[in-house]
Amino acid sequence: MIKKIAITGGIGSGKSLARKYIQEKGFPVFSCDEIYKELLKTKEFFIKIFAAFPNVCKDGQVDKRALAKEIFSDESKRQKLNSITHPLIMERLMELMNEAKCVVFAEVPLLFEGNFEGLFDAILVIRRPIADRIQSIQSRDGLSLEEAQRRIASQYNYDGEGAKEKLNAPNVFLIPNDKTKNDLKKEIENWIKNYL
Repeated sequence: MIKKIAITGGIGSGKSLARKYIQEKGFPVFSCDEIYKELLKTKEFFIKIFAAFPNVCKDGQVDKRALAKEIFSDESKRQKLNSITHPLIMERLMELMNEAKCVVFAEVPLLFEGNFEGLFDAILVIRRPIADRIQSIQSRDGLSLEEAQRRIASQYNYDGEGAKEKLNAPNVFLIPNDKTKNDLKKEIENWIKNYL
């Protein structure tokens, strides 16, 4: 039986929009980004970030923009941050999902990077053309073309060599987001109707 479902895809693919449509259908949907924001408010987490990235911490706060700049310009720093944040985020996410007594979704941006596929019964991968993703990231985050491309390059390559095997797994479903918002909504609704 399908109970835990992950929503994933590259940056700018439309994961948050998919999450919104799923919530509108009445399903509980958790977000790793929201859990991360909550973690940022805790003293324990701040201490860990300060130990690893002292330059981005000021007055007891993590400067998220400075942190992003630092990790997206240095792969080893990005991996270091992920090694701190991923276990904490996923532990909290599983707690929340296990408490749900029904079918529950979670938006998990770095699912394949962290090899978290085994935690979910089904995975929805939102696929969107690269040019649209770049445009979306630029307008949303105020980034230059180079910065947007760097962020995409730092994530899992859904068109890369090892991706085919993961994306062809029986519990992975590709959801196209290459037309209008309404078309994405219909794709989500059709998936729910056919599989839940």
